[in-house]
Amino acid sequence: MRLTGLVFVLLAVMALSIVGIELADRAEASVEGGVRRYAFAVTNSDLDTALAEIAPDQRAVWMDWVRGQLGNVYEVRGIAVRSPSLLRRLFERVPGGPYEVTAVLDVNRDYPDEFYQPTTRVAVEEFQGRWYLAGPLLAPH
Repeated sequence: MRLTGLVFVLLAVMALSIVGIELADRAEASVEGGVRRYAFAVTNSDLDTALAEIAPDQRAVWMDWVRGQLGNVYEVRGIAVRSPSLLRRLFERVPGGPYEVTAVLDVNRDYPDEFYQPTTRVAVEEFQGRWYLAGPLLAPH
């Protein structure tokens, strides 16, 4: 009987862990989706959609720069979203959620004279429950 109770408790802990991890991953998945939507919008020369992935208070600042990037072909090769570790959140009382994203891109692959493979880092910020890039990919800092 004790063994059955222990098994039940362990299964419950495992189930709660899975649910917790899934809930924690939503913010990171949102940031990753934002990077992909931004890259797709730049490739398709869609200024409004590209700016929609940038934090509202930064859109006017970066509008001309993003406009200059429109039409470049951004192919996302990899994305890494950074969040504080569980230990850091517990001991340093750092808020959870992502704080930065790194994207590896191929830009203008079909145009040999213009092709390059940058890796770019951008801070992310939450505004009214949604995650945004703090600035455009590849922007000068």
